[in-house]
Amino acid sequence: MDLYFEPRAESFKIEVGFFDTILQIKQRIQKHKGIPVSMQTLIFDGETLPDDGYIQKLVLLHEPHVQLLIAADFFKNLPVNTEEFSPAPSTVELHVNVKTPSSKIRTLQMDANDTVLKLKERIQEIESVPMNNSLVVRLLGKELQDNQMLLDCEIFEHSVIDVSLRPLPVPVPVKGIGNNNDGGGGVSRKLRVMVQSMCGKKKIPMEVNPSDKVGELRKELQQLNQRDQFPLPSEGYFFICRQNLMHDDKSFRSNQVAQGDTIEVFRGSVTDGDSSSW
Repeated sequence: MDLYFEPRAESFKIEVGFFDTILQIKQRIQKHKGIPVSMQTLIFDGETLPDDGYIQKLVLLHEPHVQLLIAADFFKNLPVNTEEFSPAPSTVELHVNVKTPSSKIRTLQMDANDTVLKLKERIQEIESVPMNNSLVVRLLGKELQDNQMLLDCEIFEHSVIDVSLRPLPVPVPVKGIGNNNDGGGGVSRKLRVMVQSMCGKKKIPMEVNPSDKVGELRKELQQLNQRDQFPLPSEGYFFICRQNLMHDDKSFRSNQVAQGDTIEVFRGSVTDGDSSSW
């Protein structure tokens, strides 16, 4: 997702990951804009964002804007008039050689500040491969994470990236959620999904019926939590799939859950206005 920042005059945006902390976002601003972390204050909806907080409050919003306050000492050391802050461009183009799952070598023009997720999107455009957790990119045998920037991964001009498809995990013997009826007298084909908790970032495979309500998943996870098989936030939680908020009183089909999707468990609660508190 993209976050838009509003300093004194000209706004700018930075792509961030779901699990980034506010401190990591400040470090990214320092790298791109040269503003030290110690001189940054990020404010959202009138509240100062703590360094150890996550951005899960913002992920439900489309293109959220964050106010960036810069300490006055930063402008004292600048050699030019800084009545209005204008970020310097930091675009560095490079060509990346991608070895696709079909063993073809394709060359993509990227920006060094693009994320690995952006690289995956470009690969999908040329190769028609799925954009979910099954797509894996590696550099010298090391798997790269979606929220990393190409420059941070030490990807340089004409680096060779290996692309492969991770097979869907074989589900462990966990009881399926709900019954097998699809409400029409037939048998509903179950969906294999991954459930990921922010508490320890543990993932488990599960099977769900498309016609069942998401609330059934909550019941099953609570049972697993009582047996110490899956961590859950004690103060409450909600579900996200494909960057969309899931509603407990609607079916997995209505929430547009598809085969192989990942359902993420976020700490907090959801109000009637679809905004989360954390």
